[in-house]
Amino acid sequence: MYRESAFLIDEILSVDADERCITARLDSTRELPFVRQQRVGPGHPAHLSGAEMVMATGSLGCLHAWFFHGCRWDEGWTGFGSRIHRADFKKLARIGPALRLESRELRSRVGERRVVLRFEFQFWQEDALVYHGNQTAMFLRDSEFS
Repeated sequence: MYRESAFLIDEILSVDADERCITARLDSTRELPFVRQQRVGPGHPAHLSGAEMVMATGSLGCLHAWFFHGCRWDEGWTGFGSRIHRADFKKLARIGPALRLESRELRSRVGERRVVLRFEFQFWQEDALVYHGNQTAMFLRDSEFS
């Protein structure tokens, strides 16, 4: 749904269709818009912003729609985040080590022209949980928005 530079997945590590889980990697040293604009100093180290982490959840949601539900953008599908139920930033995601992004579908409502998915996200850096989220997204085919 966005240009390649805003798709915040650098590598897909695993896709489990039975469990509806995806594990991916985000290179924290890549060019990121908010990281680039940070004023770094004592007490404010360079880190991935919350906005970039939420944007990564959107990239994962699109992968779920594509892999598990057949939502193809060139066939008229589009997607939108509809609710952030929970967004917990547990620890700063530092620039340097890659993040391991884990996403799992908790619920789905699938129709011919609409797919609604609820996700749980966990983002890890080294062995530390840096983000935990619970969100809902909606994917629509041939909607007034596409």
